[in-house]
Amino acid sequence: MGRFCREKHKMIFAIDRVLDDTYAALPTPFRQTVEMVLINLRNRPLRSSHISTMSESILSLYHSLITGTKDFPVIRCERAFISHVITTPFPYTQQSQRENTRPSPLMVEPAGLVMPTGGSSSSPKTIWTPVHPEKAELRALKADRRNCVRNIDFFGSSFTRVISAVYCSDGSELDNYWRVTDYSADGHILMSVLCRFNRKTAQFAATQRQGRTTNREGDNSSSSLPPPRMHLRL
Repeated sequence: MGRFCREKHKMIFAIDRVLDDTYAALPTPFRQTVEMVLINLRNRPLRSSHISTMSESILSLYHSLITGTKDFPVIRCERAFISHVITTPFPYTQQSQRENTRPSPLMVEPAGLVMPTGGSSSSPKTIWTPVHPEKAELRALKADRRNCVRNIDFFGSSFTRVISAVYCSDGSELDNYWRVTDYSADGHILMSVLCRFNRKTAQFAATQRQGRTTNREGDNSSSSLPPPRMHLRL
């Protein structure tokens, strides 16, 4: 049998102008365009409206990639973006309610997902994130310092967004990966994705990080944090 296929989307995000002077000097690649891949972690297709809301956080994640900070500020800008499907297990509308895997009970570790490594001969890598339950327990999510919890308003829609770091199996943080989950006003999950910038954008950000004196020991110390509870195999 073939490898399990997860839904993936690419977002191409063109920055016309950063509206907040605090972040106006944020360096961007040539032509001010960044690209991001979204991997759907749920068992139903992503809606285009949910994908569109990621435009509110792309610059926040990009800012984190360059600076190493975990505050994920909402950076307002004039922008244009497009998205398209890379792969999907949902080729037909009538399959939209089909489940790919057995749903996990709330707050219980779901079945694992493997993230493939670069070479075909390499062993798959298991990655971990804090648990994002189907029904939000915002107090618990906010208490975990690996989570950034923000209220987002997007063209008249309001929701709660949780952004979390992603970890390797040895407990080290995985660079250029985040888990982003949105919850409705009544606490139910709207979408949950694993996202990363493409190689060109990430390489540009890495060159900008060089020379910065960012002390991450206090922010990323694992001694005072509980171990991640959810593991993913992609």
